[in-house]
Amino acid sequence: MSVDPVPLVVSDMSDRPLTTIVLPTYLRALLTPHVDLEDFQSWRARILSLILAVTVVLGTVAAVPSIALALSEGLWSVALIDGVALLWGVTIWLRRTLPYRVRAWNFCILLYLLGLSLLLTIGTVSQDYLMAFPVMAALLLDLGPALAALLLNAVTLPLAGYLIGANLQIPGFEGQPLFKWFVITVNFTLVSSMITISSVMLLKGLEKALAKRRDSEERYRTLIDWTPEPLAVHDGITVMYANPAAIRLFGARTLNELLGRPVVSLVHPDSLAIVQARLAIHNDHAGTLPLSEQKLLRLDGTVISAEVQSARIVFGGAAAIQIAIHDITDRKAAQEQVQQLAFSDSVTGLPNRRLLMDRLKQALSAGVRHRRQGALAFVDLDDFKTFNETLGHERGDLLLKQVAMRLSQCIREGDTVARLGSDEFVLVLEDLSSDLQDAATQAEAVCEKILVALNQPYVFDHAEHYGTASIGITLFGAHRDSTTDPLMQAELAMYQAKAAGRNTLRFFDPQMQSVVRHRAALEAALHEALVKNQFFLQYQVQVTDAGRIIGAEALVRWNDPMRGTVLPGEFITLAEATGLILQLGHWVLETACAQLTLWAGRPDMAQWTIAVNVSARQFHQSDFAAQVMDILRRTGANPNRLKLELTESLLVTNVEDVIAKMNALKAQGVGFALDDFGTGYSTLLVLKRLPLDQLKIDQSFVSDILVDPNDAAIARMVVALADSVGLSVIAEGVETAAQRDCLAALG
Repeated sequence: MSVDPVPLVVSDMSDRPLTTIVLPTYLRALLTPHVDLEDFQSWRARILSLILAVTVVLGTVAAVPSIALALSEGLWSVALIDGVALLWGVTIWLRRTLPYRVRAWNFCILLYLLGLSLLLTIGTVSQDYLMAFPVMAALLLDLGPALAALLLNAVTLPLAGYLIGANLQIPGFEGQPLFKWFVITVNFTLVSSMITISSVMLLKGLEKALAKRRDSEERYRTLIDWTPEPLAVHDGITVMYANPAAIRLFGARTLNELLGRPVVSLVHPDSLAIVQARLAIHNDHAGTLPLSEQKLLRLDGTVISAEVQSARIVFGGAAAIQIAIHDITDRKAAQEQVQQLAFSDSVTGLPNRRLLMDRLKQALSAGVRHRRQGALAFVDLDDFKTFNETLGHERGDLLLKQVAMRLSQCIREGDTVARLGSDEFVLVLEDLSSDLQDAATQAEAVCEKILVALNQPYVFDHAEHYGTASIGITLFGAHRDSTTDPLMQAELAMYQAKAAGRNTLRFFDPQMQSVVRHRAALEAALHEALVKNQFFLQYQVQVTDAGRIIGAEALVRWNDPMRGTVLPGEFITLAEATGLILQLGHWVLETACAQLTLWAGRPDMAQWTIAVNVSARQFHQSDFAAQVMDILRRTGANPNRLKLELTESLLVTNVEDVIAKMNALKAQGVGFALDDFGTGYSTLLVLKRLPLDQLKIDQSFVSDILVDPNDAAIARMVVALADSVGLSVIAEGVETAAQRDCLAALG
């Protein structure tokens, strides 16, 4: 075989001694712990190359002085033998292009002829060369050449000794030269055969072992090459092998791009300590290590999240580590996305309520532990609902994103800004001063900065929008609060800021707490009242200037077992805020219509009308008109006797929808009155489009109509306006004859 796996030619040899070129190369090759051998013949070729190199080096060292000494003593034959042998050996070494068996046979023949020549010229001291002949034949060629070499030696010794007369003196055999050489040949052949046959047997075992290992490695590589899971092998320093799946995983095109690459170059710095620790364990213990989550690197620097399992193996005859890699990059990304969705606001990317409560809990604990104050700021955008409804939700989201960015720029690292929902944001300011007053000053400074930032214009499609915010602040840290307490307190303070005119901030006042508790208790009682039917209607008559009763207004009352009769002023606002007004308003309308049906059966009351107040929230239900018609149908009430009183707040939004519903009910005979006229937002343009029957002067103008000229002027204006558009007028809250006469005089 002509393949020589060990390089023997080194460029620029002229400037370096032969021993410095050859010996280090072959010693490194000989002593390296990892030798990748294709087969037994490759191993033999390697051995031949090593032996030839050593023979040339050591032969040169020995032959040169030997030749000089022989020439000085006149031993021309010895000098010639050494010179020819050295030249022959150098020729075999240099002619690496010759077939392997030619070189091996040449080397074995050289040993035989050298031994024979020295035996004839020097004596039996040179028998070692003859003994090396069969051993080298066994090592380099095989059993047949080795046996042939033994046989040739067995023939050579007696011929060289007896026939040629080699000089060998053995006591006791002086007169028996033939028997003497027979004894010498037998002993020599015995020892030589033992060494040669042992070498052959060892080499046969080595050949089988190499073949078995080669077959095992081939099966191993075939198996892992077909395995879809990325597998790689390394020696703790560099990559030794990678299957196609691993090649693709690391972004390589071929295996050669990974072979010899340092292992650490494929490991992310965050996981380097983990990998090094596992390598240390592999050095001390055999077996498989459990799964470990690591960050790896593709050749282009892309990070791979992976679960890695490693085990010690033997690869290419050397100790190695096999790693199985499970790519979990997509799974980690999905987990992070789930985490993002679970704890972040989808519009702004800020922490959501869940994450806010967790961080607030930590801040409360840290405040108690370190005896430092913290602050919670509740930020609510002013008039955001109007902005969202007029300019659209898309621009509303853009506004929220800009607000989130400005808030984040106003706080320190370590503080938290979160979005609760809609236009509500919360800031957690930690590690403020331990002094309460200083902490309040620090929190106020941050919130003043926020007010300034939020007052700056917002730009949408080259158009500017100006907005403001109201901020409520509460301090925490003096004692361990629940997470809901500071949040509720800050929200209450924010409402105080709203009430103070907006675009300002307020600190929490403990008196607010009692208001909230009262509100919460009232809300609970209101729920119970609806369940237990504790509401009833009273009817306030409506009369003409002549005193004739023409109808009544239905007024809802609450018969609370604890409070007694509760007037609407105490619970209607809360009912509207909580949505209970929908259920309550439906009950009032149905009860009033049932009363209309009862009055229809009495001649003196059959022409009466009933006026029912309808809240804006109730009227804005999409099916409100259908609800009214259904109640009229079920109760049997005359639609012409039902009058719905609407407030001017109803006209703030969705005016077209309001007009459409009014027209639908008007077509069925239902009448409409505009309640509390003059206190709200109606304009003449809107007023003339509404299918109204009546304007109602608010009682706030009636009560002082005799003493306040302005109230009298407003009443006169309402009457004149109603006359101009063909509407009737009714005044609310007339309590004295003088008030009645004054209003009658106005028309």
